[in-house]
Amino acid sequence: MEGGVGERGHLTFTARPLHRDSLKRLGRYSLELAGEKTKLIRFGRFARRDCQRLGEGAPSTFDFLGFMHYCGTSRSGKFKLKRRTAAKKFRGKVDDLKSWFRSNLATPISEVWPTLVRKVQGHFQYYHVNDNWPMLMKSREAARRLGLRWMRRRSQKGANLSWSDYHRYLEAYPLPMPGRLKDLIAMTGAK
Repeated sequence: MEGGVGERGHLTFTARPLHRDSLKRLGRYSLELAGEKTKLIRFGRFARRDCQRLGEGAPSTFDFLGFMHYCGTSRSGKFKLKRRTAAKKFRGKVDDLKSWFRSNLATPISEVWPTLVRKVQGHFQYYHVNDNWPMLMKSREAARRLGLRWMRRRSQKGANLSWSDYHRYLEAYPLPMPGRLKDLIAMTGAK
């Protein structure tokens, strides 16, 4: 393994030997990594410092399992791995919701609205992690706006549906709010 002692006695580690070893191991089973989808990035506790020192700008981010992972700091100023909904996944979910509404233009509201509530709840259950609150609220707002648009497109009578009438409907049949966020770091220590 390559490595050494860097500034202030911190142990430095490069991922190149690990990358080479994993390529060899995959090769034994006639597998390979897609070169266009694989790269080594500076990431972790000292990534910001190293990027500034080398003039590379901000540390890189990466998308994995529908989340964008990025380097951040906690309230106490310490390094923290942060996650938020990946932009590509968010756009895909909104597009899927649009097409779902379009395919249900003739379906009664009493059937469509409970399904929309379940869709929003399902989205929250997956993406409901630390540091993702703004994206959860953005997805809820997208569902709310698309719901109004869908109701207005259903008929000529619905075309005149005002925001105040829609708010009254939402008071009677609310969309869910995200609850308490899951702390993925704390969950790994719990048994």
